[in-house]
Amino acid sequence: MLSMDDIKYIKRMHDCEGVSIREIMRRTGYHYETVKKYLDMEDFNLPLNPPKELPSLLDPLKPVIDGWLMEDLKAPRKQRHTAKRVYTRLQEEYPAELEVKYRTVQYYVSEKKKEIFKFSQKAYLPLYHPPGEAQVDFGHFSYCNNLGEMIDALKLTVSFPHSNKAYCQIFGGENQECLLQGMKNIFEYIGLVPYRMVFDNLSTAVAHMGKGHDRTMTDGFKRFMTHYHIEPVFCNGAAGWEKGNVENKVGYERRNMFVPVPTILDFGQFNVQLFETCEKDAARTHYAKGTGIDILFEEDKKAMLPLNAIPFEVCCFTSRITDKYAKVTFDDNLYSSSPKHVKEPVYIRATSDKVYLLNQSYEVIMDHPRLYGKGKESMKWLPYIELMAKRPTALKYTTFYEELPDNWRKYLGRLDLEGKRKGLNSLYTMLAKHDMRTASEALNFALSNGVQDAASILASYRTLTSNVQPLQPMQLKSTIIQMPAFKPDNNKYDNLFRQEALSR
Repeated sequence: MLSMDDIKYIKRMHDCEGVSIREIMRRTGYHYETVKKYLDMEDFNLPLNPPKELPSLLDPLKPVIDGWLMEDLKAPRKQRHTAKRVYTRLQEEYPAELEVKYRTVQYYVSEKKKEIFKFSQKAYLPLYHPPGEAQVDFGHFSYCNNLGEMIDALKLTVSFPHSNKAYCQIFGGENQECLLQGMKNIFEYIGLVPYRMVFDNLSTAVAHMGKGHDRTMTDGFKRFMTHYHIEPVFCNGAAGWEKGNVENKVGYERRNMFVPVPTILDFGQFNVQLFETCEKDAARTHYAKGTGIDILFEEDKKAMLPLNAIPFEVCCFTSRITDKYAKVTFDDNLYSSSPKHVKEPVYIRATSDKVYLLNQSYEVIMDHPRLYGKGKESMKWLPYIELMAKRPTALKYTTFYEELPDNWRKYLGRLDLEGKRKGLNSLYTMLAKHDMRTASEALNFALSNGVQDAASILASYRTLTSNVQPLQPMQLKSTIIQMPAFKPDNNKYDNLFRQEALSR
């Protein structure tokens, strides 16, 4: 049968353009019978004819098989006829009538069991886990930051069921960058890659779930799997138990590696330490096999694939237009760029822990730590303060001035032109090494000591940020004679200068 496009083309030439059958034959290369057939065809509905059941050599024995399977309804589940047992009984009891091979009997028994036992066949992952296969899952945990605040975060675990060894890495979220970066870190640490990996139906990996095991993978995940030659396997819907090894590992690691609640200042450094922790944990015997986990993991490694010599760059790439403050919104959080890029398109390159803002030439305008959560903001003040320092007269009329902390805005508001310039330059110096919170503390410290010039604010900043300890009052021994405090008489100096002036 011709394609619908070809049929439509033939009918359009004849019905709309008045082209003759002979000319249609010349243009398309089809025979007269073919062209005439489709010109005369009016019904293009798909035929819904059920397939006809052809006679089978097994037909004489089907009533016998049906009887055995019906009797199985009364038998224990583990003592029912298998297809193999049915075939063996037919060979023994009906050798003359049996004219088919085992395959035919197997297919018929399978279909008949579905009918008799209302059996809906599902695909289950095997309990046997060959070496070199891995399972992947995210899990939640909590940690304390440098301020003592309790923060929720995610932990990616990759386990190897054959050996029961596992590695984990921590991230701020469970987006695609975190998923891929975590796996990449583990691959590079081991120096090898699992040939097969079992996943949940994560939205970061699966764009669409079809029937059965049919999955449409997301582009980034598909490229990652292809880059490392990994065969991805996805669990059935709502069947996380199919990767039970890693699910158990997620809880085991949380109980044994994150208790008490750790204080984490740097995720990258902590992830390096986690590899050491996982290695120490594997120095024990497998719970069921009686062999060391590390010894079994060597079998895993022998079945794994070599690591691609070309590293995979884990990031997402998108674009935004900055607002009137030269900021962009990415994943429900705000990031600053530079006042030179107000209301301009910028590119965003995001990794699991960084967000880079790029200009149209792909040059980095600004980089930020990636924020997780919603409604947060990462503000890099340096380019804004640099512009304000160059144009202090227009300071109050800029939108960026509104964004300054209250104490700095009030302080700059009462300075003259030169004072504004010096104040902004001192702020620029502080922000080059520290954040706005430190600069605000330095300003408050200076003002509380009765000074407000730019040099004193910088001195206060250096006092707060240096490791030099303040001098403690000296404790004198009781045997030392207490002398009265000396109070200078400034009038004597005034008289001296006055006499010197008169003598001139």
